[in-house]
Amino acid sequence: MTLRQTWRETLAYAGPIALGLFVALLGIAPWVAMASLNAGFHPEIPLAALGTLAWLFVYLAWLNGGGPPKTWQAARRYRLRLWQPGSNGWSKDGISATLSLMAVIGLLAFIWILIGAPERPPDLSRYPSTAYLVSIVVMGALVSGVVEEAAYRGYMQRGLERFGAGTAIVIQAFVFALVHGVHGLETLLFLGPGIFIAGIVYGLLAYHSGSIVPGMIVHFLGDLAFTYFATLGGDWRLLIVA
Repeated sequence: MTLRQTWRETLAYAGPIALGLFVALLGIAPWVAMASLNAGFHPEIPLAALGTLAWLFVYLAWLNGGGPPKTWQAARRYRLRLWQPGSNGWSKDGISATLSLMAVIGLLAFIWILIGAPERPPDLSRYPSTAYLVSIVVMGALVSGVVEEAAYRGYMQRGLERFGAGTAIVIQAFVFALVHGVHGLETLLFLGPGIFIAGIVYGLLAYHSGSIVPGMIVHFLGDLAFTYFATLGGDWRLLIVA
């Protein structure tokens, strides 16, 4: 293989990865910005959560082929893989496999809850109101579930599947785990292997079912359960800001 061929092949892999990361940033950045602003502007009203719900609607609609430019509509719909009810994963024979993969993700979330609880309750004094804190917990899980599935199992994995489904699933899972290093090296080393395994299962779920919607559902519920049962220790009183 010549240097030029190697460079072209590298770019062929890099393109879907970069696009997936851009889609992730596009989905998460508005929530982070609005949440930061809402902390100092009427935090008793979850304005950031309401604004983010509206943004996620527009975000998914555009990624799924809505809006301009028309020349990209089919490509956007194909890359997102939001819903394909006629796919094999939702046939009579495929539903059990789809539900089994969802159950595996649920089991992984349960294991993380058991091993991920902190030694002491987190310091939540920086949160200005109960409404703001609850919105952070719920919307944080929702944004992760929607955006990460759209970015990694949708745009990134779909773009890489031209090199083979197995290759695409492994690469997106590796990038998915690596990105969690933004939470710190300790988090990456401790949770990275588990996140990589979860990324594999999420990827299999999207590929098998032909849709990222099942992954969005279990991703949201898993992140929400982890925050409540592990981070907060299952104590709802920690959500009440005096």
